[in-house]
Amino acid sequence: MKRTKHATAPDEQIDLLMSRGMAVPDRESALHFARHTGERVLQEYLPLQDSADGCFHPGAEFNRAVDLFVFDRKLRLVVMDAAGRVEISVRAQMEALGELPEADPQDKTTWMSMGKLSRRYQNIPFALRQQIAGGYGMDAKTLVPFLHHLTGVRNACAHHERIWNHRFPVWPVLPAKKPALKPFFNTAAEGKIYNTLVILAHLTDIISPQRDWARQLLRLLDEHGEVSKTAMGFPNDWREMKFWAR
Repeated sequence: MKRTKHATAPDEQIDLLMSRGMAVPDRESALHFARHTGERVLQEYLPLQDSADGCFHPGAEFNRAVDLFVFDRKLRLVVMDAAGRVEISVRAQMEALGELPEADPQDKTTWMSMGKLSRRYQNIPFALRQQIAGGYGMDAKTLVPFLHHLTGVRNACAHHERIWNHRFPVWPVLPAKKPALKPFFNTAAEGKIYNTLVILAHLTDIISPQRDWARQLLRLLDEHGEVSKTAMGFPNDWREMKFWAR
């Protein structure tokens, strides 16, 4: 008979973290956080541990885990905002070209999910794929896999999964024929959120320039300057890039 693994009680979670070298300055606050996030979520946001013995590196504090949790929650909201704009825009382009059946607001079964939309876009005639992608300053070979990738990113956001330092299994294909955008990617960080953010900033600049989504992102990054941008896939010189000069 398979034994069911039981979740660790919040008090036991905190005791275990402290026994491994994590500083917990405010135990009651830590307990409250543990009760309302759960063990799995808590583990995802803990600072790095030594892979050999599971002990925390010197200086590790529980508040650091909370800060990462808060930052990731805010980042998910920002990314969801941009993903929604991209989805609506691509949907509108396909509808204008007659490549998408009109959705009935009274019948939810006629409304395509982002995953279905990305697959539908992939299967329309090549010339139309290129026409739509060209409106975004991209080509279809880049936009098709990006929409597949963005579907996974959006699903992770919707299910409250960690995204700030996650490596997504479906990677966006970085532009090869768009020299104006190509220099701002980090090819050494494929699957990381940084390259996703570059494409989202590029697309939202075109879709809704008056909203300046990228500036909202930069404010969030500045507010949480302690978060490792390297772990997110940001290159060391990203702040000096013209693309991020806003």
